Amino acid sequence: MYRNKRILGLIPARGGSIGIPDKNVTPLAGKPLVTWTIEAAAHSRYLDAIYCSTNDDKVARVTEETGLAKVLRRPDELCTATAKTIDAVVHAVETLAARGETFDYVMLLQPTSPLRQTRHIDGIIEHVVKHDLSACVSVHQIHELPVLMRYVESNPDGTTQVHSILAQNSTVRRQDAAQGYYVDGVLYLHRVSELSRETSLNDAPYGYLIDAEYAHDVHTITDISECAAWLSGHRDDA
Repeated sequence: MYRNKRILGLIPARGGSIGIPDKNVTPLAGKPLVTWTIEAAAHSRYLDAIYCSTNDDKVARVTEETGLAKVLRRPDELCTATAKTIDAVVHAVETLAARGETFDYVMLLQPTSPLRQTRHIDGIIEHVVKHDLSACVSVHQIHELPVLMRYVESNPDGTTQVHSILAQNSTVRRQDAAQGYYVDGVLYLHRVSELSRETSLNDAPYGYLIDAEYAHDVHTITDISECAAWLSGHRDDA
């Protein structure tokens, strides 16, 4: 709890994965992937409860073995490759409320971001509650200039057209161009009373800046190796 606000830590970790089989329990530097997020959440000073939302027995077993988080079983229809994360969030909030567990905010912590630190979790909570924000998402600075970014369109004749994403002339000087920030999915914090199945967590109106090195997103075995290498050199980070 922070300033009398009850905060739910929610880790969505369904079974199955297209890129890595059983991704959420794949070993990373000696621990299952999901365990890194569970441990970071467990050391938070402010999270009142930590639940891992899953439909998978392996994820449930790993979660229970940590002794640091509880398992919240999620229906299979909310665990498909096309299911939306917001549906898992709403399911968790509604299910726990029906059990008498209510919260002011929900913190979504995706296990595919194993490099986040407890200080990031507590930092965004302090920031959001202090300023009475409705929703906030972590972002990090990117080196590429948004003014030079394009989306492409393939034509029937085999040519490819490029279209500017921003309504700004790309001849602008680099020092005058808008700096870009990427919604990295490491941290999401949202006021429960303003959640619905139409909520877009990525479109939160406020951002919390973190360093890009903590925002590595795991989707491939190469990502696992890169995270392991990073962790080997940052054992004392917290």
